[in-house]
Amino acid sequence: MVGYDPRADGRNVSNLEVAVAGSVSGLVTRVLISPLDVIKIRFQLQIERLSRSDPNAKYHGILQAGRQILQEEGPTAFWKGHIPAQLLSIGYGAVQVYKTLRNAVVTMYRTEGPLVFYKGLNPTLIAIFPYAGFQFSFYSSLKHAYEWAMPAEGKKNGAVISPNLGKSCCSCMAMGEPRREEYKIQSFDAATQQLLKTALKDPGAVDLEKVANVIVDHSLQDCVFSKEAGRMCYAIIQAESKQAGQSVFRRGLLNRLQQEYQAREQLRARSLQGWVCYVTFICNIFDYLRVNNMPMMALVNPVYDCLFRLAQPDSLSKEEEVDCLVLQLHRVGEQLEKMNGQRMDELFVLIRDGFLLPAGLSSLAQLLLLEIIEFRAAGWKTTPAAHKYYYSEVSD
Repeated sequence: MVGYDPRADGRNVSNLEVAVAGSVSGLVTRVLISPLDVIKIRFQLQIERLSRSDPNAKYHGILQAGRQILQEEGPTAFWKGHIPAQLLSIGYGAVQVYKTLRNAVVTMYRTEGPLVFYKGLNPTLIAIFPYAGFQFSFYSSLKHAYEWAMPAEGKKNGAVISPNLGKSCCSCMAMGEPRREEYKIQSFDAATQQLLKTALKDPGAVDLEKVANVIVDHSLQDCVFSKEAGRMCYAIIQAESKQAGQSVFRRGLLNRLQQEYQAREQLRARSLQGWVCYVTFICNIFDYLRVNNMPMMALVNPVYDCLFRLAQPDSLSKEEEVDCLVLQLHRVGEQLEKMNGQRMDELFVLIRDGFLLPAGLSSLAQLLLLEIIEFRAAGWKTTPAAHKYYYSEVSD
């Protein structure tokens, strides 16, 4: 017996009518309680205490949270994730043909005995043990890999190396012109290598717009190069300014970045790797290029837009995009927040909501999102407790 049979007490109600009634009931209930559910989730994700005495706490009460969400995100925010929740409620309501909880318990006990309350216990227990075992095993392995890829002394300027990048990653270097032999240009053909070397030494002797296009083109194909291309661009800009007092290269670079930015959705649809490389590259450029020792305002919104795209549900289901999102926030998140704090708040609302995706989010993605949420909450720093949790070496 799955549920209570309404015909047993003389009523003539069809199964379809019962299912429809239950579904409608579940739908209405979910609509009504969704705002409270959203507030509950926000409370669960907030690192700070739910108290007015904590100046860092965004939410400290139900009414205050409701007003703030309404003011910042509008009324539709209270029904985020509503469609999948409705599907659950409708399906659940369709099979509830009991009138009340007490009625369900009494009916089930009378008709099937006390063991009915433990039906399905054995397969549940059998499933729990391997699930828990694999979870802790993989978690320990991932922590070990994380620490191997990024020891405590490997972090610099707030940069972090995530576990699935492995040896291909290199930690971020301090801003400034590096030694020219450090540029990884071996993957270019001989003529292009010579073009780039000349642009670094004698920028007036080459076509700098062509140089900008070469660097962007290669950055979209090579994620390793895209991580350090900003240093090369910075060095060429400095060399051109010192030699001729002009900005031909910077203008060509920004124009090309704008073109790729406008076609970013097409790029993502065409090549996920190319899209990730582009986000890495534009964030790298934002990190290095300065105007009066300040980040370029012209790049703030494009960088934000790219990060917002990475925080959408369909992107969070892909580890490459989650990894890119977290890496770039480690690199430029603090700078971006200083330039536009409201957009950073909105971005982290998306990240927190994404952390609770009912399906499609891998364990690694969850770990990365949780780490960046705590990283920002701590003032864009890794606390000793967080470092121990995420990066400490697992003992044998």
